[in-house]
Amino acid sequence: MPAAPLIASTRMYDVAPAARAAWHALLGEAHRRAGLQVTFIEHGWPTPIGELWARPGLCGAFMCGWPFAQALRAGLAYSPVAAVAPAWPAYGGQARYRSAFLVRNDAPYARLEDALGSRYGWMVRDSQSGWNAPRRMLARWAGQRGGRLFQESKGPYGNPRGLLRGLHDKEIDLTAVDGWYLDLLRAHDPAALEDIRVVAWTDWTPNPLLVSGPDVDPDATLRLSRTLLAMHEDTAMAGLLRNAHVARFTVADPQAYEGLLDEGDTGHYPEIR
Repeated sequence: MPAAPLIASTRMYDVAPAARAAWHALLGEAHRRAGLQVTFIEHGWPTPIGELWARPGLCGAFMCGWPFAQALRAGLAYSPVAAVAPAWPAYGGQARYRSAFLVRNDAPYARLEDALGSRYGWMVRDSQSGWNAPRRMLARWAGQRGGRLFQESKGPYGNPRGLLRGLHDKEIDLTAVDGWYLDLLRAHDPAALEDIRVVAWTDWTPNPLLVSGPDVDPDATLRLSRTLLAMHEDTAMAGLLRNAHVARFTVADPQAYEGLLDEGDTGHYPEIR
């Protein structure tokens, strides 16, 4: 049986049309330099993102670290291609990110704990930034409050834009959003965050990585990985990296994601509620 055509997607960080164009230009050039032909596919909510990761021919597509670690534990051999060190100083040149707890500017909350008892909005349950990371942080209060922290917990909102709309429209009072996504949104569509402020941050964790699916030729993955890892050393690539707000691509170590599966003290707080 012939190999499936190679596909990629930047769905997770297509925060605006200009961001999508920047990612496609950068990753498309990487595939070209690696001698690979790839088609970027459009894929968005309400189609679950897990449907994307299950498609044949996946090569150099963004995958959330928590589902990546879960897949490896289940024996599904996704191959890491590279991770991204975002270009903003806060990332310290590392492939890491964190989630921001957000409220409206007019909300009466100064700290995260002030917002307990309000209406919480969550993205999807298979997201590190939109579910697992905030749940792990909220768990510290769950034991003190009998396991229920909010007047109402609403979801799924599907993606960060959905959560921001929920805040804007006053459907919810508090949510948590991928901080890398927010940085890209500030760069490409700052008006989307005009009436929103941050009240807390989760801990830093390894950020979403680019992966290849189990059916993709390992040689193709290796060629793409080597190309991406060397891009920051090529002055001809500086503009493409700058447009995507990428400092460099780094080696994605599967073991670095295993800690995302450690439930620790969240065993008594399996749901955000």
